[in-house]
Amino acid sequence: MLEKGGLLTRIGIVHHGYVTGVIIMRRFFSSFHVLNFARLRYSLSRILVRASLILTGLVTNLLCFSVSAEVITIDGIVHPESAFTTRDGRVFVSEIGGVGKKGDGKILEVFTNGDKKVIASGLNDPKGLLVEGKTIYVTDVDEIKKVSFEGKVSPWIGPNDFPRKISFLNDLTIDRNTIIYVSDSGEVVGGERRGGAVYRISSTGKVSLLVDSANDPNIQAPNGLLAFQRGFLMVADFTTGVLSRIRLRNFSVEKMAEGFGGGDGLAFSGTKLYISDWKGGKIWSIDLTAPGQNPKLFKEGFTNPADIDVTSDGKFLVVPEMMKATEKGGRVNFIPIK
Repeated sequence: MLEKGGLLTRIGIVHHGYVTGVIIMRRFFSSFHVLNFARLRYSLSRILVRASLILTGLVTNLLCFSVSAEVITIDGIVHPESAFTTRDGRVFVSEIGGVGKKGDGKILEVFTNGDKKVIASGLNDPKGLLVEGKTIYVTDVDEIKKVSFEGKVSPWIGPNDFPRKISFLNDLTIDRNTIIYVSDSGEVVGGERRGGAVYRISSTGKVSLLVDSANDPNIQAPNGLLAFQRGFLMVADFTTGVLSRIRLRNFSVEKMAEGFGGGDGLAFSGTKLYISDWKGGKIWSIDLTAPGQNPKLFKEGFTNPADIDVTSDGKFLVVPEMMKATEKGGRVNFIPIK
């Protein structure tokens, strides 16, 4: 929405332009006695045209700012968890439905005009999404499924394909070598999730352990994953609130930043990395061109912002609000970022 201060400033500019025009007119007419009627009409027409162009430009600027700064919200999506945007402009969202309820989960395609379309149904608790080619990959409790754009759901990676017992499959991402990564956010122990891990899946479908708490104690409940930097994988942890970077060559873990509460989704656009805090209801940003920079609050006031993404044109951050405590609650927001 257009902020009050910005609107008042622009109204002030329009008013100033109007007052300036009035002053010009008064000065003009004060010298009327030295002008003949023809010169008066000519000069008056030029002043009116110029004033009209100035006023039109100011009003157009005001209206365009209002539209571009508008937050678009799509309601009626029950506990949305993950958003994924494609290069050709499509936006997909996983809808959990009733938490723990089997068969009511969906994958939707959403649009900035408020429309939504069901791509696939019959899932359990779908979470992380990844679109590669014409296939949608989705984590669904303890397995990863493939979904076609026509809505056909097929099993891909099951619980027995993992090298150890899994608990809570969450996010997905892919690197430039077509290696897919998936996070297991672990089990709830003493009110917090523990024992999670990040796995890698080869192009042939073989699953292997990448990192867990044995590599670094900040890896307890890995959630959001992003592989936008060659040779590295970013991980947001839901329990420790730490953003870590894993060097894929030797699996070493580096702490990039902390204080993200329930670290959830990760998205990158331009020079900025965006991080959602599911517990705190906040979105943070870090400018990666400035080493050592502290995270900046991008926007707050959400209810369980989950796995985020940026639209292909770079104009909006797509934020699913899960609203877990509200029965049938949830919405998806398109937040302007430029």
